[in-house]
Amino acid sequence: MPILPGSQMNIYDDSLAANKYFFQGAFNTNQDTLNYDPFLPGYAFIFWFKLPSWITANFPNFAALTQKNFMAFSGLSDIDLQTVAHNYGFANNEYHVASSIQKQNDEFTLRHTEFSGSPIRNAYTFWVSGIRDPETGIATYPKFAGIDYAAKNHTAELLYVVTRPDVNNTGKNNIEFACYYTAVMPKRIPLNHLNFELGSHDIQNLEIPFTGNLHISPQIDAFAKTTLDTAYHFHVEEEFDPVSNSDSQLITDSTTPALTRTTGVY
Repeated sequence: MPILPGSQMNIYDDSLAANKYFFQGAFNTNQDTLNYDPFLPGYAFIFWFKLPSWITANFPNFAALTQKNFMAFSGLSDIDLQTVAHNYGFANNEYHVASSIQKQNDEFTLRHTEFSGSPIRNAYTFWVSGIRDPETGIATYPKFAGIDYAAKNHTAELLYVVTRPDVNNTGKNNIEFACYYTAVMPKRIPLNHLNFELGSHDIQNLEIPFTGNLHISPQIDAFAKTTLDTAYHFHVEEEFDPVSNSDSQLITDSTTPALTRTTGVY
């Protein structure tokens, strides 16, 4: 059947468009009729699933580091229906009929802030060079990890979730969009940020391109709600306590969703 958003999503009530005040030069901002909010970007999360075992063995905090140190996601593009011309008559007029469609969306980019000690560079260098050694062109992770060379052993899966500003309000259908990428692997060993320019002392954000296969479905929407609901505790200002505000006493985020799915641990 055609794709519909899951019941867990924030779904606009289009009956509001029938309201005579929806738009006729100005909005009616009276409280009883102010039932429409524009989409506001800027609230999104990523969650890793099924990371390669040799990545998590050597960088056990890779998921937490990259999920929380997540500055930008780019690469989503519109999916367009292709048409073909049907010509007719002496004038060779034409009209178009549906021919095909391509999902595309097989690449995306993540941006992370780099820290002293190069945790981002080191992790992605390890992942990419394990798939292909820059000097010899061979895959080095199979012998290193004692496993077979196979795509399933060097790719991961990633959940991308976009929410309303009330990001912790999952009980009220606050998710705007969710998608799931399979066969994900990074395509860059970042080195460009290590160049030198006199007087330049800027914080470095690293952009890492990935390849992956995009999926969207109501089941992914439900999975996104479950994941977001259990992933983080947001420490709001009202909770600040100068007496007990220590690392050992703060509520910690769950790391389980980074490596598990509802069907089990991978």
